[in-house]
Amino acid sequence: MIHASWQARVDRPPEEVFDYVADLANEPQWNPDASNIVRTTDGAIGVGTTWEEDFARVGHYVTRIDRYERPTLLSFDARNPRTDAYVTFTFTAAGDAATDVACQVTLTMHGFMRVLEPLVAPMIRRQMETARPRTLTAALSR
Repeated sequence: MIHASWQARVDRPPEEVFDYVADLANEPQWNPDASNIVRTTDGAIGVGTTWEEDFARVGHYVTRIDRYERPTLLSFDARNPRTDAYVTFTFTAAGDAATDVACQVTLTMHGFMRVLEPLVAPMIRRQMETARPRTLTAALSR
């Protein structure tokens, strides 16, 4: 398994940041690896909402919200034949109009990807931990 974590401060209230991250249609704005995102369930976004999305170098995911505690806790369970991803966000008010975002990611490799895991883990971890806080903050600053 590969574990990564990162933190960012965003100059927006927790409810706005939570709603933005919870809607995966926004993900390509702050995660350049995500594309072709299609919501596959109707109704309000919450536990059980699913999307299908393509992810660079890994392929097609089916992603489902499995925890939705607005505006403090959100997690996604993303499944793919090569790699499963479990992503948890926490949102904490930081003053009147800012939010501290913390993200923890666990990737579980399957098949041939497990052989590559020791080689790719440092690169994946570094990319997530350095790029994602910067790109999320930039996307929400527009």
